[in-house]
Amino acid sequence: MTAPAISPGELGIDVVADTTGRTRTASLRQRYPQRVTMAMHSDPEHPGAASLCVQSPSGGAFSDDELHTSVRCHPGTHLHLTTQAATQVFAGDGPGARHRLAFTVHAGAVLEYYPGTVIPHADSSFLQRLDVDVEPGGTYLGWEAVAAGRIAHGERFGYVCYDSAIVVRVAGHAVARDRQVLRPRVGKCPTEDDYLATFVAVTPGRVVDPLLERVRLILDNLDRCSGGAGRLPGAAGLFVRLTAGSAPDLHRTRGYLFDAARTEVLTRAGAT
Repeated sequence: MTAPAISPGELGIDVVADTTGRTRTASLRQRYPQRVTMAMHSDPEHPGAASLCVQSPSGGAFSDDELHTSVRCHPGTHLHLTTQAATQVFAGDGPGARHRLAFTVHAGAVLEYYPGTVIPHADSSFLQRLDVDVEPGGTYLGWEAVAAGRIAHGERFGYVCYDSAIVVRVAGHAVARDRQVLRPRVGKCPTEDDYLATFVAVTPGRVVDPLLERVRLILDNLDRCSGGAGRLPGAAGLFVRLTAGSAPDLHRTRGYLFDAARTEVLTRAGAT
């Protein structure tokens, strides 16, 4: 039997839970420039959770890159998915770097996705499309952040376009869509801060109010970050957008948000 062809830049991950409750990689398809480490189990609060780190030997995303990432988390799994470092977006003669992602989270599964910050270089373009499909009883915690550019190189808002969209589905039915298109050369800069970030918690079938209250309290007490939070349609979860003045402020806030979600959704709700 002939194995299915793998497209350039493709990364496909399926995880399952073994008889001890540990999350294992059941299927892995990867092709340059996307690679992942072996699964590590290093979460003291959720010892069965697996961590996978996506690595890019090319050092970033180029203007002719077309990356595809798909992840499926089967019942009983808990996956941390992150990246080795920030994503450097290089300029070039191509149409711009493109990344399409599709995540499926089954009932009783948890996917936490927190890639490094996207850093668009001067004259670069980046397009990202993320589809997240979560079954009732599943949990998705996602993060996305983009920098104003290579600030230390004098390239603040020197990129051409950053276009990022997410579609949230519950059991295959779209319940929320969001798209942010930043063209700093056309009109006013999108923010006075250096970082723009989005946090999404998709928790269909669970009461979101305790988490929303906690997240709003976090946002109200930040020094160099500002943002807002609200419910996703259809009681599917919550959505946060924020700006940060520096990378340490950004990373600290990300930690606060994920800690809050893990406490309210995973620990208190007994999701894992």
